[in-house]
Amino acid sequence: MSDFRPTWASGEPPKPPVAPASSAATVTSRADGPNDSFDAGHQTDSSGSAPQRRRRMSRASVARMKRARTRRRIVLAVLGVLALAIVALTGWFAASAWTAKGEVEAAVNSAKSLQAQVQDGDIDLDKIADGIDEVSLHIDRTYAQTSQPVWALAEFTPHYGSDIRTVREVVRILEDVSNNAMPALANVARTVDLDDIGIKDGVISLGGLDDVAPDLARANQSLTDAVAQLNTVGETHFPQLNSAITQGREQLGTLADLTGTAGNLASILPSMLATGESGGTRTYLVLAQNNAELRATGGIASSWGVLTISAGRLALGSFATPPSDAVFSDAEARSVLTADERNLFSTKMATDYQDINFTPDFTRTAKLAHDIWKRAGNGGVDGVISVDPVFLQRLLAVAGPVTLDDTASALLSGGAGDSGTGSGGSDVTLNGQNAAQILLNRIYLGSSTQSEQDMFFALAASQVFDHVLHNLDGKGMQMLKTVRQAVQDGHLYLWSAHEAEQEQLAGVQVSGALSSKPAQPEIGVYFNDATMGKMDWYLKREVTSKYDKTYPNGARQYTLTVTLTNTADASAVAAAPDLLRGYDDDGKPRHGEIETVLYVYAPAGGRLVDWSEDFDQIATHDGLTVGAKTVTLEPGERFTTTIHVLASASAGNTEPTIRQTPSTD
Repeated sequence: MSDFRPTWASGEPPKPPVAPASSAATVTSRADGPNDSFDAGHQTDSSGSAPQRRRRMSRASVARMKRARTRRRIVLAVLGVLALAIVALTGWFAASAWTAKGEVEAAVNSAKSLQAQVQDGDIDLDKIADGIDEVSLHIDRTYAQTSQPVWALAEFTPHYGSDIRTVREVVRILEDVSNNAMPALANVARTVDLDDIGIKDGVISLGGLDDVAPDLARANQSLTDAVAQLNTVGETHFPQLNSAITQGREQLGTLADLTGTAGNLASILPSMLATGESGGTRTYLVLAQNNAELRATGGIASSWGVLTISAGRLALGSFATPPSDAVFSDAEARSVLTADERNLFSTKMATDYQDINFTPDFTRTAKLAHDIWKRAGNGGVDGVISVDPVFLQRLLAVAGPVTLDDTASALLSGGAGDSGTGSGGSDVTLNGQNAAQILLNRIYLGSSTQSEQDMFFALAASQVFDHVLHNLDGKGMQMLKTVRQAVQDGHLYLWSAHEAEQEQLAGVQVSGALSSKPAQPEIGVYFNDATMGKMDWYLKREVTSKYDKTYPNGARQYTLTVTLTNTADASAVAAAPDLLRGYDDDGKPRHGEIETVLYVYAPAGGRLVDWSEDFDQIATHDGLTVGAKTVTLEPGERFTTTIHVLASASAGNTEPTIRQTPSTD
């Protein structure tokens, strides 16, 4: 066989020919065999050069490509479904949130309407019951929205999930109130007959109040629990929402206090007023406080009388003053009074019947009065009631005016002057506009003696009470509003000698007890007269409190401002009797100045931080910090002091209430 070799075997292979630039490449392919697109295709150019073979893909590669394309399609489909789901859930949540918002707003509006009815005194219990049901319905609808699964999912939203969780917790708490407190309150509204509450021809009627004590207790427990739970709810990222939660907590707290007070009174009033099934007879000592000579709870207890209640029927005896030998001796006072009381108020608090209310704690005043009355040989009483001329004037505004008898009119005639009450024994009429002025000022402008002044005060108080007891028929709502306002302003106090009853009264404002609850801060501002006259009719008092700052531990500081002004006209007062102007420590008549001892009590668990005018003494009274200062003002002179007061951290954002000696307004 011959040896065949290409011509380039021994050298470099020839380069393939290059087609001319003007020539177009021609592609040909065979289409007559299988798999022609992979293994039979050829490319040729115009010169007829040999074709180049394309590399063949394996079946595994093709399968992998198909699987990859399938996976991509699945991922895209899943992402699409998730996107649609997120959009749908977002829409669901948005729609639910919008609905919940509307229900909350409706509930708030209904609650405001109820509050307005109560505050205005225009009370229709049937409407209130319907309003309570309406508030409850809106709360239930809100809960139905926030309990949906989409809200639970929304809690996992970054950053704002905690806010959604807070909203759901608040709504859950309100739902508990709706299920437990609201039905009980609605039942109270539908059971009590306000038109039947009051005094009709001297007989007390409670209008079914005694039947709803269990409902009030149940509602109070639910509301109290709700307030406690809301106190543990954290803040959100939205100031408006935080403010709404705070306001809601305060509103529920107010309602809890109201139901607690009403519940306690509904529970004990039937026995205290001898209207219950057991009936019986109750006897109460009535103290008529005279605000013209200030004491911490009002004024000197210048007239004492006895109120007897038998099967709901009231009978009032004449007023008088206890004999001087009925009070405690100085030695006895040292054991009767506490160390705090002796330090702040001296032993005179027990040795002079006019000074038993040096203390702002009426429970102590009442106990001393009870014991002094018993020592006078009058026997024991079931309790003590305190009233003043301002309260009597408000009662006359309801019951109508009363014309005093000839004896009282004659006593006043010498000092009536131009008051329009007559002179020379003319009839004197007390009404809802002039009673306080006549009893607290006009009687002292004449030349009457102290005994005559005391007699007039006692006669007038007795006749006003008797008139009121028999002229309140059909005026129950007006009387209730008047009594409620008098309690709030400190013109009416009540104490029971029965321990179980007093325990329930202790937490009620009408008891006049010092506040010992740090979570319910109370700033006390009280005054005791040191003029030893009747000049406090001319003493104008202004007390304000304003939030200052919050300490790192959560305790809040407040700025308390107290302003006292002697409004007396120097020349007019100089011509008045000595008994009006008072006496100094040497027994000499004063010339128009007013001397007052100011007491500022810090809230329980709090303290007095600093003050613009130095106190004469910083002391304690039943665990409360007290600052005391004596202020003397000439006619027209003004005194202002600023005290920074710290409330307990446990009070949180709860604003302190200011309890003070009642005014003559």
